Amino acid sequence: MTKKCLGCGATLQDSDSRILGYTPKLSNDLCMRCFKLKHYGENLNNSKVQDNASIINHINKTKATVLFLVDFLNINNEIIEYFKKIKNPKYLVITKSDIIPKNILKDKLVANIKEVYDINEDIYFSSTLSKENINKFLSLANDTRVMLCGLTNMGKSSLINKMIGSDITVSNRENTTQEFIKVASFIDAPGFVSNYKVLVAKTEIKPITYQLKSKYYLLIDKYILASDKDINITLYLPNNITVEKRRKREEYNYNLNINNNEDLVIKGLGFIKFSSESKIFINDSNIEIRPSIVGGNHEN
Repeated sequence: MTKKCLGCGATLQDSDSRILGYTPKLSNDLCMRCFKLKHYGENLNNSKVQDNASIINHINKTKATVLFLVDFLNINNEIIEYFKKIKNPKYLVITKSDIIPKNILKDKLVANIKEVYDINEDIYFSSTLSKENINKFLSLANDTRVMLCGLTNMGKSSLINKMIGSDITVSNRENTTQEFIKVASFIDAPGFVSNYKVLVAKTEIKPITYQLKSKYYLLIDKYILASDKDINITLYLPNNITVEKRRKREEYNYNLNINNNEDLVIKGLGFIKFSSESKIFINDSNIEIRPSIVGGNHEN
């Protein structure tokens, strides 16, 4: 009889320490990887990455209502396409709602996300700190099995642990959950993996507004952002991201047009709201331009 790790869902085995699920004793409840993560924050680096299409296929074959988790900074077309591929009854959940700036009205934020990304399903907010909507999700699980899925590191395991007191392994490492884990009426799905690194905000976002003159550029973490004219922009990024204004030493190829009240999404990092039309340069291809989900009538 096979036994699953209670932390990550991997099948426990005691034959090869290099392979996922290894434990020195099969009587243990955790694999060595989860034990090291929980107690020492150490990653044994023997995790596997599930194929996103396989995860979607498994979800669609499971009779469960889906809570699809994404945080405020990581809403983009790629993530919403995963959401739309799920055929089960589903809800979009804006997780870690404590990071959303307090001047943003949540009902208007929901309305704008629905409009920008053409979403018909209900959207909820959640937080393991304030316990926002936890009772609603628990009530849903009384009537049906509930699966939590979404991009890796969106807090799926943390939310399940908070709701039912389980002990699924939680860490800031990617792919902590290795298999579909069934706990009570909930299922914790492996996270979808992107081709860009996701930086997760841990505290309330403090938007920063810059008057970016055409003689300068912004160095945002590793990204260069320049404009062909003086503009006003507001950055919605994790608070620990370094932003520097520097004088240009060269001219850039301004090949992106952005309009007033549009967002430049830097996938995995956050977004920048533009208050005027301009041509811009940014040295990254993992970007998206959308009507702003904040600003204008969407802020208090």
